[in-house]
Amino acid sequence: MLTKIDNTERKWEDKIRSGARAHEVDLLNEYRASWVILRQWTKHDAAVAEREGEIKRLRRLVWDAIYILQKAGLVKESERFRRAVFQR
Repeated sequence: MLTKIDNTERKWEDKIRSGARAHEVDLLNEYRASWVILRQWTKHDAAVAEREGEIKRLRRLVWDAIYILQKAGLVKESERFRRAVFQR
């Protein structure tokens, strides 16, 4: 998505440099505001996805720890750990 925005912005800038009319400069400035917002949103989405991926990884590690406790015969401890972490 960002590549398309970057390419479009570059084309508009090239057009402006080669002698655009005033209304085209105004349009470019309006579009730039939208493109800035889109860039911010996509970065936000990437940050959210990264955070969710990290949460998923940590949840797997906790489940692995619970399983290891159970295999070691520490069932009460594994249950207590599970409740402490996953009970809402």
